[in-house]
Amino acid sequence: MKYAQTDDRIVVRLDPGEQVIASLKELRDEAGITSGFVRGIGAVDHVVLGHYDVENQSYNEETFTDQYEVTSFLGNIGPDKVHAHIQLGTESYDSIGGHCAEATVSGTFEIEILRGDTRLVHTHDPQTGLDVFDL
Repeated sequence: MKYAQTDDRIVVRLDPGEQVIASLKELRDEAGITSGFVRGIGAVDHVVLGHYDVENQSYNEETFTDQYEVTSFLGNIGPDKVHAHIQLGTESYDSIGGHCAEATVSGTFEIEILRGDTRLVHTHDPQTGLDVFDL
């Protein structure tokens, strides 16, 4: 992982074989990120997608292994959590996406983190079973 930062922005490049979510957690700890919104593009060849079942209050996860273009990667970073969703394009121009539990970079992965002032801490919401912003 390589990155450059200014006052409110961090630009990240991940290389083949690096884990996206694990790298963002490492960067969060190293750079002291307490509030950030994330966006990115790239290519992955292994991804674990989740889909949240509100009725059962649980994630259903599935692993996908193929060559995928990351057409959208959006999320947030707080001191307690990295939460991201990912949209992937296939060789046949189909699309899959969902909660990104993990992804392995195949080509490159370029990420921008916009830091903020509001500390993004999560709390458990018993109605939905989700960890939501504690605002």
